Amino acid sequence: MALVYLLQMAPYQTGGWYHEVAGLAFVGLLIVHHVLNARWLRAELRRHDWLSLVLDAALLICVAGISASGMAMAQHVRILQAEGLAHIARTAHACLTYAGLMLVSLHVGLHVPHGWLERLSVGRRALLVATVLAGGAYAFASLGVATKLSWGMSFPDGMTPLPLLVGKHLLLALPFVLAGCGMAMMRKKGSR
Repeated sequence: MALVYLLQMAPYQTGGWYHEVAGLAFVGLLIVHHVLNARWLRAELRRHDWLSLVLDAALLICVAGISASGMAMAQHVRILQAEGLAHIARTAHACLTYAGLMLVSLHVGLHVPHGWLERLSVGRRALLVATVLAGGAYAFASLGVATKLSWGMSFPDGMTPLPLLVGKHLLLALPFVLAGCGMAMMRKKGSR
């Protein structure tokens, strides 16, 4: 699912038809993911794991907004058309897509194994954090994420080759994955 999400960040490079079909497939995968993990969600509710619950709810709202705005602009897979709202839909789509990338990255960070991170020396951990933050700051600036998150008008990058564009989005995601790992480590230490 993470790879599909990253490829969705390059609509001009992958093509409109792929972008729309893969977007619908992602929503389907997300539903299947939650059905398959229903027991885990119930356990979160019983444990009152508010961090995960709030993150999951925010991600659900983001994906619903991404889907609705995407369907309103769709050119190939026409489910919901809102001709007069294309400008608003495009702006909302960009904002929610980048907010969603950050939330998905935090979610992934909470759930990936992080034992390797605990075994790093303090110096190596600091070097890793500094490198990831520098890469994330570069990606944030070069992708114009601040404009997108502030509901400013922006257009997808159609000139950057797909591997480079996916790489930039991965650089943007990594600080949030690392933050999720850090939160998971703190929760683990707090539960001891």
